[in-house]
Amino acid sequence: MVGSRVFYTMGVLGSIFCMPEELRPLLASRAPRSMLVPSLNYVESMLRYARLIVVGDRVTRDALSLGLRPVLAVYDCTEMRYNVECPELPRDYRRVHVANPRSSISLEALNAIRDGIRSGRYTAIQVKGEEDLLAIPAILYADVDSIVVYGQPSRGVLLVHVDWYVKRLAWSLLRMFQPCDVPLEKAKE
Repeated sequence: MVGSRVFYTMGVLGSIFCMPEELRPLLASRAPRSMLVPSLNYVESMLRYARLIVVGDRVTRDALSLGLRPVLAVYDCTEMRYNVECPELPRDYRRVHVANPRSSISLEALNAIRDGIRSGRYTAIQVKGEEDLLAIPAILYADVDSIVVYGQPSRGVLLVHVDWYVKRLAWSLLRMFQPCDVPLEKAKE
């Protein structure tokens, strides 16, 4: 599978990987094979039968309020850098806590996403730090034909239909991240 060597490669290099500045404009744009909608209400019926993964507080809250059941929800209890109440999750969700500093992807978060998707249980990952970039490993580890949903501030919600092309793109983006020395204690700054 694409990305099966991520753990070995990243584990050898370190446990935190920072986004190179040259990726910032690319990651701020719309993802290939994605659809931008003003809110999840516009596509609720389509998502009802999808294997759904949500990244972000607002999309997690919105999905649950519509009665959708994401197999994986990733959130950090902040919106637009302001603390907000964490999404209220159904009791049957397995809860996992990870640290993930801003503008980075931690090996801990990456492994939690992989394990959450593969577990076969509804899983919620609460991130200490920032969850914004965690849509990349969510796409990488999602099953083909899953839908990964994440917010784009001031624009709406992006829905990415996961296929092998999108998974390879996620893998190539992840490979551009560089090992960095960001202490996990600084995850919530």
